Amino acid sequence: MPSSNIKSFSVYGLFGTHNVHIPFDENIKILIGENGLGKTQILNMFYYTLDGKFEKLLDYSFDKLELEFFDCEPISISRGKIEEIFLKNSLAASLINKIGMQKFLKLKEEFADKTISSYQLRNDQRFRQLSADLPYSTARIVEIVRRLSDENEDDFYGDLQEGRKIIEDQLNSIKIMYFPTYRRVEEDLINLGYDDEQFDKEDNRLINFGMTDVRKRFDEIENEIDKLLKEGFSKISGEILSQLVKGFTGIDTEILNRIDENDIEIILARVGEQLSEEDKNKIRNIVVNKEIENDSLLYFLQKLIEIYEKQKPLDNFIKVYRDICNKYLINKKVFYDESNIRIFVKSDLSGEDIELSKLSSGEKQIISILSKIYLAKDEQRFIILFDEPELSLSMLWQRQLLPDILNSNKCDFLLAVTHSPFIFENELDQYAVGLNEYVQPLTTVTA
Repeated sequence: MPSSNIKSFSVYGLFGTHNVHIPFDENIKILIGENGLGKTQILNMFYYTLDGKFEKLLDYSFDKLELEFFDCEPISISRGKIEEIFLKNSLAASLINKIGMQKFLKLKEEFADKTISSYQLRNDQRFRQLSADLPYSTARIVEIVRRLSDENEDDFYGDLQEGRKIIEDQLNSIKIMYFPTYRRVEEDLINLGYDDEQFDKEDNRLINFGMTDVRKRFDEIENEIDKLLKEGFSKISGEILSQLVKGFTGIDTEILNRIDENDIEIILARVGEQLSEEDKNKIRNIVVNKEIENDSLLYFLQKLIEIYEKQKPLDNFIKVYRDICNKYLINKKVFYDESNIRIFVKSDLSGEDIELSKLSSGEKQIISILSKIYLAKDEQRFIILFDEPELSLSMLWQRQLLPDILNSNKCDFLLAVTHSPFIFENELDQYAVGLNEYVQPLTTVTA
């Protein structure tokens, strides 16, 4: 498993009572702790630090944070510095005090959209309400917040911008995925700033377990395979016209050894009505008998196989996802109909399709988590943060989940917090540590 280069994370003055220093000698860490130790808050702060969203740290009680990578000096982030940056403007401070930091940032983001005119913003009901609640006109709110939005990041973040850039460079293209506690998804989203649908915008790094995103990803992959098929078939039409004029050349006579009867049935099903049943039978005979009737038909078959081979990597990672999910499901399975290019869940008992929304909470959690990872682009790498992954999962599922995530070979760093021993009752036992080992009273200085 590759390394993300994260060496340690420290929180000084947590709740005004403790210091926390978490070393990452390995790129897997499972923190064990009962409720009330602050493990969710620490995980949230770690997430926002990695994500460069320092302003969101103001929702937590601490004096200073430090993030250290193996090949550079620690990045220090003081609460005082964040407050200085975000509360330096009196109107900004008033807005933040009234609606909270998260909604303020959503406003700032929206005001930065240059396609929305100041006139439209002034007449937006949400901003009119803000004006009614604050001693400022709507026009004044729009003017100040838009001015803040116009500042470039270097000016806006000031001394903190260097740290943000270092983190961004260190993580490179690694994607951060944070899975909050399933049973408290709504509560966690509120704590993390997702507390008003009027201001919310999707953050793909913070993962909800909604089935809409899963269905959307299924559709994207199905459409991608279908697009490859249509583009390939269109290309074949042009190439065959050229070959008819010039004569069929470049035919690979070994092509028949690369496919079997199952492959050809999938290929012909995907072609659909583009070919008559008579032509399909001729192609089947070539594959079964390994006999070449004519060069034009063999050339056409060769091109169909080349299209299929371009689709095959997508087919294969759907199958891997399917097989992993089916380790968990009972009396139902994830199916992949290769012929019709369709991913779905089906009941073993009735044979009927099952809507994703009808799955149990634990099944939804598994289907969703694994889709985010296993159905991601092949080159995508992840930092995965997990808050109490055990909730809604049986003991058997708890033992399987984290190893299955790591076996995706896409996870460069994993940090999970839990109070269930079953989460690490597997090959990850060596990475489990009591959170209390890293928490010390303020009177103790951590090196």
